[in-house]
Amino acid sequence: MTLTIAGFIIVFILVLASGFPVGFGIGFLAMGILTLNTGLDMGLSISIEKAYHALDSSVLVALPLFIFTAQLISETGMGKRLFDAAKTFLGGITSGLGIGTIISSGFFAAMTGSSFVSASTMGLIAIPELRKAKYSDTLISATITAGGSLGAIIPPSIILIIYGFLTDESIGKLFMAGIIPGIIMIFLYSLALVFLVNKDQKRLVTLESANGAAANLTEPKTVAPLKGKYFVLKDAFWGIMAPVIILGGIYLGIFTASEAAAVSVVYCIFIGFFIYRTLTFKKIFNVMLSSANTSSMVAMIVVGGAIMGHVIVFGQIPQNILEIIISIDIHPMVLLVLINLALFILGMFMEVLALIYLTVPLLYPVILHFEWNNIWFAVILLINVNLALITPPMGGVLYVVSQIGNIPITTVIRGALFPISILLFVLGLVVAFPWISTWLPGLMS
Repeated sequence: MTLTIAGFIIVFILVLASGFPVGFGIGFLAMGILTLNTGLDMGLSISIEKAYHALDSSVLVALPLFIFTAQLISETGMGKRLFDAAKTFLGGITSGLGIGTIISSGFFAAMTGSSFVSASTMGLIAIPELRKAKYSDTLISATITAGGSLGAIIPPSIILIIYGFLTDESIGKLFMAGIIPGIIMIFLYSLALVFLVNKDQKRLVTLESANGAAANLTEPKTVAPLKGKYFVLKDAFWGIMAPVIILGGIYLGIFTASEAAAVSVVYCIFIGFFIYRTLTFKKIFNVMLSSANTSSMVAMIVVGGAIMGHVIVFGQIPQNILEIIISIDIHPMVLLVLINLALFILGMFMEVLALIYLTVPLLYPVILHFEWNNIWFAVILLINVNLALITPPMGGVLYVVSQIGNIPITTVIRGALFPISILLFVLGLVVAFPWISTWLPGLMS
């Protein structure tokens, strides 16, 4: 049976590595396994039924709406205004521009729920400014990948919506669970960036002094007048309020996560049309087409994952894994370490949603058996997803930064070692102190 499980995982990974679209690859593999075990008619019938029920979910309504929100935010220019505000308040201090980029990414992530959107948008905005401030390409890569990694953990997170759908967990509580770990990540990224920038500044000073030139890593330290700060903050106010309204409404029980997604769409359209006046009906139509394209790709992954989830349960793979764990009498903490190690290794080679659809059905019975807090484990899984996004060879955010910044991928990977180390530390904190992820959800009714 162990060989069967190992063979299934290997075939699953090979299908993904073939370059076939993820949703179709998972779906066709699952249909093939069902057909072999139940016959063609029954296999197709079950597959169609599971595909229909996968999309017939009120929970998943939030997915296309948050994707639409992310596209609207990019089009309205909220990200640029947030970055300008952070630059105005922090740009006059050493490493301030980098810290401002990370903080802006945090706010942007809280509005979009996507690491790729956060990394690409903030990369386009911040990389030219960071280059003006004489940040090295390695340091730029470290800053943007750190900011991009926040998209999957700071709510609203698309990954958490999928996790809640698969485990029947409250999406609102899952969203709240990501807030404190996300804040810790922003703080540690900013703290470590101060050290890295100062180190890079000394290197640049030494290098340019040897050439008889003056070096300055940061922009001229011009302090913006109070009136200028007021206008910049006023301009960014509506972007700052977006996550406050979304998360505050969920926390206070005013609306559900799906309703929050609809509220965020209406909010962004209102701001884009009447406050910033950057949206037009033509732009809205183009954004709708783009978000529909992205949503359809996600929907196919959901469908394929649902069929595969049925195959995993049908084959009693989770039960067999649980039996093996019980038979060897492994300590729960040792098991948790091994699970994290397996997630880290799988994340290096697998697309993120495929990773979720493979591991959650396999691990959920283990979570129930050991009576682990499901919300706590969701955050552990989420941090591993963040690692997957910035870990070679499949780390999607790495290639986004490389393409946008025209930076060699090897340099981007070298810079990504900084957020990877911070994420591993935060993962250790969450494992050791579960209340970091469970305290806020515990306050909700």
